[in-house]
Amino acid sequence: MTSTQPLHLSVPLGQDAHTIAEQFAAEQATPEKGKQVYLNTLAVYAVHSYLKWLPVETALTQGDSWHPGLRAMFDVADLVLPNIGKLECRPVLPSETAFGLPPEATTDRLGYVAVQFNRQLDSVQLIGFVPASVLAEPTEKIWLAELHSLDALIDTIYKRSLQPVQNPTLTPNPLLVNLCQWLEGIFEEVWQPTGLVLASNLRGTSRLDIDSQTSAVNRAKVIDLGTEGADCVVVLVVQLTPTATEVFDIRLRIYPGGDSIHLPANLQLIVLDEGGTDCMEAQSRSADNWMQLEFSCQHEERFSVRVMLGEKSITEQFVV
Repeated sequence: MTSTQPLHLSVPLGQDAHTIAEQFAAEQATPEKGKQVYLNTLAVYAVHSYLKWLPVETALTQGDSWHPGLRAMFDVADLVLPNIGKLECRPVLPSETAFGLPPEATTDRLGYVAVQFNRQLDSVQLIGFVPASVLAEPTEKIWLAELHSLDALIDTIYKRSLQPVQNPTLTPNPLLVNLCQWLEGIFEEVWQPTGLVLASNLRGTSRLDIDSQTSAVNRAKVIDLGTEGADCVVVLVVQLTPTATEVFDIRLRIYPGGDSIHLPANLQLIVLDEGGTDCMEAQSRSADNWMQLEFSCQHEERFSVRVMLGEKSITEQFVV
């Protein structure tokens, strides 16, 4: 990595920034997590303010750092630049000579802005930038002595603005279901409460282990696989369960829809990875009244679910 002398730039932090940071910090489960979120929020706000001066368009509220569930689970300080990418804005305390890079802060980033705080927290110094492209391999720490000047930040933004958008996490996709939004009670209209959708056709105790985990959230969607002259409606249930790590557990279930008691024979439930490759599959028998698949995903990982009967299939796309 080539080092250049960074040009420090002071950015004031007004009451608006502190009000937001205090609100986000107050939502956290521990004082340590609250401090982390407080500093992350101020760092993102400071870089947002700096880029407004240039001017460079930002989407302050679109990053993971502004999402209640994601900032509670992860150490993220990301700032979205529409149609360009994400910057990671890492806080640096007065006595520190390096800043850490948690794994969740290394995915799909243009680079890393070092934001150094003074003890009064009334302003910060933007002390340098490291483009993600110069990191030869994943690293857990960047030394301040290795920082490039802020000119490198401007050059990176300018060069990226001339290229087609390549970051799939920032590309609008109306068919993509964001499962982490479910943790905050945000659902697409077609995904309805599981109990409501299945109320008319659940039998026995098959629902109990869907709802048994209090941290889990689940939703159901009616899928029509019928063809001319033959009706076939099933219900896809997707359950998301956070864990103590950065992994989310996913459970998929298919139930018969309408007045049916059993699934149609040879109904297939298939999970595909981000590249479209089949990863796992379940197939119903003639007397099955439900079937399921279980797996785990990292944050921002994508997958698809295909429900297929004969030549008719429906595919749903998800991001965690």
